[in-house]
Amino acid sequence: MIWYENLGATYLSVKPIFHARTKHIEVDYHFICDRVATKAIQIRFISSKDQLADVLTKPLSASSFTSLRFKLRVESSPLV
Repeated sequence: MIWYENLGATYLSVKPIFHARTKHIEVDYHFICDRVATKAIQIRFISSKDQLADVLTKPLSASSFTSLRFKLRVESSPLV
């Protein structure tokens, strides 16, 4: 199962409707679509507020950072 926070990409993996903005998509897209069609993988939506990878890849507000850090069970160390 692949969790993805972009609804457009999630919909595109199930129903390939191409627009001018999708003309850059290459072989990897077709690979994923084939796997979705054969039910080898599933694409599911996850809200940005629940995307744990964001704590490692995006600048976040202090409250979002603390919330995601808690979900990852990472504790802050005391300052020396």
